[in-house]
Amino acid sequence: MNRRRFLGTATATATAPLLACRGPEDGGEAQAPVPQRRPFEIYETETFVMNSASVGDDFLIAVSLPASYGTGEQSYRLVYVLDANISFGMTVEIARLFQVDLIRPGMPEMVLVGIGYPEPPMAGILRARDLTPAGSLSDDIVEALQSAEVYEGHGGAAEFLRFIEDELHPRIVGDYRVETEGTGFLGDSFGGLFTAYAFQQRSPVFDRYWMGSPGLLPADELLDGLPAAIAQGFERDTRVFVTMGELEETGAVGIYNDLAVGTRRLLDIFEANPAENLTVTSRVYPDATHITTVPPALTDAFTALFMG
Repeated sequence: MNRRRFLGTATATATAPLLACRGPEDGGEAQAPVPQRRPFEIYETETFVMNSASVGDDFLIAVSLPASYGTGEQSYRLVYVLDANISFGMTVEIARLFQVDLIRPGMPEMVLVGIGYPEPPMAGILRARDLTPAGSLSDDIVEALQSAEVYEGHGGAAEFLRFIEDELHPRIVGDYRVETEGTGFLGDSFGGLFTAYAFQQRSPVFDRYWMGSPGLLPADELLDGLPAAIAQGFERDTRVFVTMGELEETGAVGIYNDLAVGTRRLLDIFEANPAENLTVTSRVYPDATHITTVPPALTDAFTALFMG
């Protein structure tokens, strides 16, 4: 296993030692030092690349450990984070900030597992492949992805969920001291669509779901199957937190308007189908877009899903 104490493919620029250059003293012109690009380090975070037989591709896995991990033998709450190339650093630091909150203490320490891709430029393309259930994208969305050159197919959610449940999760449970109940699953946009899919499929791994601005169309078959999934009941305490930005619903971008209708239908289904041991909360963020809602919604997701 190749483990390193940093998020191996996060892209950031760090100031390197000054590079040798010809200056006025040796007949040349003064030149500014050239910065060297290298990975951005996240403290106490290990990474490894894992090949999936289910998907037929490699994934970059980042595991962030709590500050007390090396001081005892206790087990920790386990939280999986989708779109790790984009959101893992933010998620880790938000989780750590809760540990120094003197006004509202009580957030459990966590082992956070980010699922991303070894080549960051491919993340935008491969997430559409892995995070979307079959038949979940409209022609308009596919055309938008194609025009942005971030589309090479979709509908691989079943294979991706099988990778998490049958390949990744057993490895994490075997290698790290983690609790097996109360496991979190955090996703936004296509990631929120995928966490909704995992819930609808009644994944045995997760009990806490953040469905951030889920990319659900109003006529999505996933929504049609949700009442039957809820009707099967819940033996363990299960929590769902659904979020979106106000401007997704009221702004001038038609695709987001359609997806907001799908999110409203999702909430209506939850309201019409209450179940014992299932708690569903939601929030619409005023004057927020599909993008600007992410940091506050992610922060609130920790509180809604893991406090109390």
